[in-house]
Amino acid sequence: MSQKPRKLQRVSMACDFCNRRSIKCSQSEDPLGRCQNCLDFDVPCTFDRPAKRRGVKAATRASGRDPQFVRASVNHTNNPTAAATASVRRASGSSTSRSPHRASISADPWSTFNHGWSAAEGDDDNGLLHNSWKAFAIACDRQIRKLVQVYFEIVYPIFPLFHMPSFIEQVNSKKHLCNQGLFASTMAACSLVAGRARDGALYSNRWDREELIDPPSETFFTAARDSIPRDLATAQGIHYMRACALLAIASIQNGQIKDMQKYSGLYHTLTSMDGLYDEKLWPKDLRPVETEERRRLFWSIYTLDIYSTIVWGGVIRYREAHSLVRYPSELDDEFITDRGYGVPSVSPGFNSLLTSNVTVVSRQPTPWLRGWNFTTDLYRILEHIVDCNRRRFSSANGTTPVWSLFNSSSMSEPAVMDRVLAMYSALPSQFRETPPTTGDMSKDVFGFQAANIQATLQLLRMVLLSTEEIGVERKCDVAGELLSVFRNVPIEYLKAISSPLLHHLGGIGYILGSVMEGNLSQVSYMRARTLLLEMADLLERLEMGLHRASGAGERLRSQVDRIDGYMRTSLLLDFTSSSDVTQVIDANPELAVTSAYTQDTHPVAASTDAGLDQMSEFQLPPELLSDWPWSLDSHNAEGFLPLAFE
Repeated sequence: MSQKPRKLQRVSMACDFCNRRSIKCSQSEDPLGRCQNCLDFDVPCTFDRPAKRRGVKAATRASGRDPQFVRASVNHTNNPTAAATASVRRASGSSTSRSPHRASISADPWSTFNHGWSAAEGDDDNGLLHNSWKAFAIACDRQIRKLVQVYFEIVYPIFPLFHMPSFIEQVNSKKHLCNQGLFASTMAACSLVAGRARDGALYSNRWDREELIDPPSETFFTAARDSIPRDLATAQGIHYMRACALLAIASIQNGQIKDMQKYSGLYHTLTSMDGLYDEKLWPKDLRPVETEERRRLFWSIYTLDIYSTIVWGGVIRYREAHSLVRYPSELDDEFITDRGYGVPSVSPGFNSLLTSNVTVVSRQPTPWLRGWNFTTDLYRILEHIVDCNRRRFSSANGTTPVWSLFNSSSMSEPAVMDRVLAMYSALPSQFRETPPTTGDMSKDVFGFQAANIQATLQLLRMVLLSTEEIGVERKCDVAGELLSVFRNVPIEYLKAISSPLLHHLGGIGYILGSVMEGNLSQVSYMRARTLLLEMADLLERLEMGLHRASGAGERLRSQVDRIDGYMRTSLLLDFTSSSDVTQVIDANPELAVTSAYTQDTHPVAASTDAGLDQMSEFQLPPELLSDWPWSLDSHNAEGFLPLAFE
């Protein structure tokens, strides 16, 4: 008589590695007796932690802390996604095969990685976390190299936080595996690139999107986050500052605005401790590459700080008057080395000296960083416009106004824009034209600068207009001009800039929303309606493929449909179907359109004769605008010009 097969019993106690990550500890066929997770991550499977009594500690509830919340917090902080485990399995080929090189790396403890790490509350052992992320990075080495290459195509032109030759060499030689700060910034860069690749930012045929988004952005984000010391006093050097900056940008990309504020705050804390805001406080033995990286980092996040203040409110952490940091040198990375600065070779051109019968000229090629530095100029102007706007509301806090003591001159949109456009006209033509992308980074980097300059110019103009009272026609003119600018920029650049650009466009939505909630005539309504549909088309093109799309384009189109429906029911003309109404409205923009809501809230009679052109203005019911994608109440919004989606 055959015996029944013996049932495998559940593991009664999880190993240290699985316990710390709060994941299921399951048996494997490993000859060393390791569980499946320890086998996958190639770490020791130990049971060294001290045994603890079960149940809720007596002092826990007395201190007001919910044990379930504590456990959830620890799990959230220390539990990389399941995609990390899957990627390790795929990259390793099989769970039993190991190369001698990998075995030697895995056997080497991360002594430098563990140095200075302060455990989060509830953590018993940090080395396991470091070793698990180290194994993850080794398994994903090919993926990380690709993401680093893509970083220099779609992120670097706007945020040049790394010196290209140096960073690529460091990653290829695996220096990030033995330097905790470099590891954090590398993982943060991979998180940002993976997020943008997932959202359709790739424009080159060299890359396969599916290969770049697995593991997902969130896995690299967690790896970078876990590598930043909890004790910020030990997070010294540019790598940690850069990691926090990249995590803030990645948070915007992934729609996590509170995380953006968190990591921006960590970055500014580290810059204050390090003295990044003043070059006199920098280490005296910095090499040229490190000096340029620090300058690029400071001014990159300065612009991000101004941008986030405009979009989401808050305060400007560092002002230009408080900063003693030079602009980055206008040289390509190949001419900046640890030994010093090189000089670009000259190239032939026109309008030169006449030698015999041949016209020859020697001129330096235009560096793309000249356009990047000009964008920083625009954000410095924006800083002062933000200050002027904030002063309008400063009296509401009950304090005595003192800014008037300093003879602050009033500004107007035409005066500022005339000066700004004069500066813009003086730029080389490469920064005033946006040709289609070519896939050649040396050419496309100029297109990125031109696109970013245009976007920043329009943001500056919208912020300026928010300080002035302008009429409906002027608002429509401005909105139409802004949309025309963005329509003329190749979509590849706009999609590569990605999520942050959508908030730039929010300013146009805010302007048109203020038109729709004001007094309208039939002509102004039809014009605003046309602009809203054009904007919906642009938003839908940009949001296509976004992982965390807000659906602003679709919502805007739905909003227009609701208003059209209301207008149809308010028409006193006898149309047999709504399609007839739409056809007549589209074909005859001068057609009189009346509403039951006029300036004095009384119905207005209408007829089909020429007298309709003199019809009184009307207002839409407030409930029709209740679902507007952008806040229409600038006094209650966190930003004085609300650009963020609601």
